[in-house]
Amino acid sequence: MKNIMMLSALTGVLALTGCTTLKSVVGNDMSGTHEVQATNNNTAPIASKNGVLVDATNHMTLYTYDKDSMNKSDCGAACQVVWPIFQAPSNAKPSGQFAAFKREDGKYQWAMNGKPLYFYANDTKMGDKDGDDKFDVWHVIPTK
Repeated sequence: MKNIMMLSALTGVLALTGCTTLKSVVGNDMSGTHEVQATNNNTAPIASKNGVLVDATNHMTLYTYDKDSMNKSDCGAACQVVWPIFQAPSNAKPSGQFAAFKREDGKYQWAMNGKPLYFYANDTKMGDKDGDDKFDVWHVIPTK
């Protein structure tokens, strides 16, 4: 019975994330590079690299999610395993089109023009854009 419950839970997570394999859910991220915080002045640590928006520290590609609304993330805990949030400090200061908002889970997340920003766990090195157009709802942000 316990195995059936675990299998059901795993199936639910896979269904919620739109993934078909456990590797797609968990990803390969063992680097910790997605734990990016703001620079010393608490403004968005954003840069442009190869024509897309990246975090300024590790130059990892940033994404938006079509199902999000203005300053509100629709990506919950199961989703964040694959799509880690671009976390901001609680005292983050708006900078141009970038500002932080408080999520329902109490964390702060960077947003561009109100659109929450995320990483993709399977992007393991600078320049990876493997999450672009994933499930037709995840997209890189062009800068050119």
